[in-house]
Amino acid sequence: MRRAALRRSFVALAAVSVAMLAIPLCSSATATANTPPIPAATTTAFQVPVRFVAGCLLLTVLACDYPPPLSTVTPSATTGAAGVVTFGAERSATNSTYCIAVVVNWRNLTTGAAGTTTLQRVPLDRSRPIAPEDWCRYAPATAVTGGGTIAVVADVGAAPRVDGYQILVNPGLGTFPVP
Repeated sequence: MRRAALRRSFVALAAVSVAMLAIPLCSSATATANTPPIPAATTTAFQVPVRFVAGCLLLTVLACDYPPPLSTVTPSATTGAAGVVTFGAERSATNSTYCIAVVVNWRNLTTGAAGTTTLQRVPLDRSRPIAPEDWCRYAPATAVTGGGTIAVVADVGAAPRVDGYQILVNPGLGTFPVP
């Protein structure tokens, strides 16, 4: 009889212990089910910028830069919304009047998705004097890449101006995470 009473008290103690542990565990499980906060937008400059030389043909000698300067464009990627990247670019200070489109090829290394977007020059407002920093500004382009690690290669467009040439010195490269 004493053994049966001892066994019942042990079972009762075990049941109370499980109930005491279940209350905090269940309440923490519901607390972690909340949606995570939206990450703040972050901008990552490509680790290697695009470098190129652009000039004009001899037919338009008066408008040419001699020797043609080396131009540098540093693309960047801004993430914030899940699975979306906004590509932008800034050109280094140069005296060259050539503003060439930058082609951005991206691949999501996590999902395998891939795509291409082009960063075009913002049209100039010729109704007022043009500041040097406004001569070659790029309009941002948004791509839906999906979440994961994104690898990007950027280069100058394949079609040079009708009166000129462009030579890619090195493409731009970058990797960054997208939520």
